[in-house]
Amino acid sequence: MTDPDVVEPVRTHPVVSVVIPIGGIDEFLTDQLQALATQTFDQPWELVMSMNQPGATSDPRLPSSPLHPQASRVIIDSSAERSAAHARNAGAVAARAELLAFCDADDIVEPDWLEQIVASLESHEVVGGYLDERRLSPAGQERWRPPATPDELPAYLNHRYPVSANMGARRDAFERVGGFAEGLTRCEDIAFGWALADAGIELAYSPTAIVHYRHRPGLWTMIRQHHMYGIGMSEVIARQGLPGGGDAGGNSLLRANKQQVTQRSVIHILRRGAIASGRVRGLVQERLQPLTRRDQSDRSS
Repeated sequence: MTDPDVVEPVRTHPVVSVVIPIGGIDEFLTDQLQALATQTFDQPWELVMSMNQPGATSDPRLPSSPLHPQASRVIIDSSAERSAAHARNAGAVAARAELLAFCDADDIVEPDWLEQIVASLESHEVVGGYLDERRLSPAGQERWRPPATPDELPAYLNHRYPVSANMGARRDAFERVGGFAEGLTRCEDIAFGWALADAGIELAYSPTAIVHYRHRPGLWTMIRQHHMYGIGMSEVIARQGLPGGGDAGGNSLLRANKQQVTQRSVIHILRRGAIASGRVRGLVQERLQPLTRRDQSDRSS
């Protein structure tokens, strides 16, 4: 469902729509909404809250934070498919502006974040911003986790992509590649960036569009998250291939990215192992799927 469930009075047509996928309602969401309410951007804009949990549009816990003076708010139900990619795509469909900005519910945008995203989209089709991991993430994580934006956009197998927690796109560019790929375990950001490359759409980096990025604490949470990343990486390669039609065989898929960590600790090794095991699992699953479908077809015939 993408029709707006809640629409606040429209002042004028928005210059930009901020799409925020919301999987759950907690104190982090309140902090992000407060940050969006204090943006320095002084033109009309729209906040599209894409609720990806059943019943969330009418949840009494949904914060009624004050809006930015130039903003209107739209709340939609995107719970038909439980995924951040679907929530973002549904939000983009409901959005009215020709410029789209994306952030997450559990991070905190800088006061001039939206201003910087819009400024970058004046000369670029798609832009990814800087993810500052120092403020909200567990202390010391930089010793074993590479930076999300290493003075540039991240890359996988040397192909760049934006992080969906901090990016902007012109609507025509977003729609030209079909938005975010749905049905992936993770890594829809990678799939999106590679689709841009195949479509010849420019992807730029804006270090001044800053989002304070939150890593969830806990060793098991980190291991499970990175295992899922590994599965998603294999899914993207198997279903989409490398930009330009390049082939990534098993050896390429399992090759480690260049890492920027200050200490190769036990936690770093566990994180890398979780990604590698996820890649193997994803690769096996993707190769088995055609055999499974063929077997099911033989049984039904």
